[in-house]
Amino acid sequence: MIKTRDEYLQKHWTRYPEMPRGALKWGRVENLRLGTHQLSQWNLKDSPSYLGQDILQDGDLVALFPANQIVLLAPNLSDRTMPRLLWSEHQKWQEFLVQVRQVFREKKFQEVKTPTLVKCPGTEPTLEVFETQQRIGSEVTRYFLPTSPELNLKKLLSEGAEKIFEIAPVFRNGERTERHSPEFTMLEWYRAFAGLHAIKMDVIELVETLCDRLKLERPLEVLTFTIPDLFKQYCDFDFKPDTTDGELKELAHKLGVDVSAATCLDDYFYLIFLEKIENKWPQDRLVFIEKYPPYQAALARIGTDGWAERFEFYWRGFELGNAFHELNDPVVQRQRSLEDLQKKQQNGKSAIELDENFFTALDFGLPPSAGIAVGVERLFMAVTQTRDISFLNRIYGT
Repeated sequence: MIKTRDEYLQKHWTRYPEMPRGALKWGRVENLRLGTHQLSQWNLKDSPSYLGQDILQDGDLVALFPANQIVLLAPNLSDRTMPRLLWSEHQKWQEFLVQVRQVFREKKFQEVKTPTLVKCPGTEPTLEVFETQQRIGSEVTRYFLPTSPELNLKKLLSEGAEKIFEIAPVFRNGERTERHSPEFTMLEWYRAFAGLHAIKMDVIELVETLCDRLKLERPLEVLTFTIPDLFKQYCDFDFKPDTTDGELKELAHKLGVDVSAATCLDDYFYLIFLEKIENKWPQDRLVFIEKYPPYQAALARIGTDGWAERFEFYWRGFELGNAFHELNDPVVQRQRSLEDLQKKQQNGKSAIELDENFFTALDFGLPPSAGIAVGVERLFMAVTQTRDISFLNRIYGT
């Protein structure tokens, strides 16, 4: 067959013809079929002496004509028998994005677009960045791909925006696991003059609406836990805002958690949380975790009770989003950002500079606000109960 196919392609095939008129059907060959048509006894139109069974193989693109004739539009020259990127799967992903946008448009949010090349990609100490350069003559300017559009979205809040959202590509270098890709899609939305409860209601409505419109199963119920609740339930430990690294190290030893790699208070917390607590709750519930320790406030306020005013939400085994009651004090924010840059240096991450335009926006006045960042691929996987979306890797070029 190989010899016959090669001979036909070299001597008889009209190379990559334009789409001929009058075709009855067209598409990719699979198991010598195109839809309901068995192609074994169909003739190649440009060489009637050849039958489909002698020439065609899975993945070929063909068009069918009356009198059992075939035109080979493009042969499959790869080592794949069928395409890895299935258009039907890509369509589901695109429809999902359409539905996400529709939810926010119906809630009267304004969709916005922030830059993809930025001077400051974000100051998160544990994240590595992608760096590039702009060259104009002899002048060279450093730019980065954003780890989040957060800083630029908050600038819009200071300019007068009240309800905004963005679906944007974000980039985190050095991350590649089953649930981490160097490029992924972030959904972020913000409400000015609002607090965390409004964002929490947005999350519940988003998940339930997506499930209803895609005719998929909703979460059975919503559960809310606090960090001190969880440490008490799963570790029999009274966690407090001022719990020390020594106390957590002692707890880890008691629980049998390996914290030999820990270098700071954050490390002790996360190592215990990941091994003994995370995802111990029912997977079919939509779960919100609130009241994080103050050293994990990031860009969130610290409440009068000493806890960081933020939440993370989980569903079906996925950590899906991270919400803040936004810090809008420019003095405190600058202090935290400088501390983050110092931690980045200690973690061996690329050196970056602060976004002074962001601090100018804070000085102008950022209203009391709340916002959230949600990984859209993970949300898609949770809503559709999909465990493999590797088809997206081909879109991202990874």
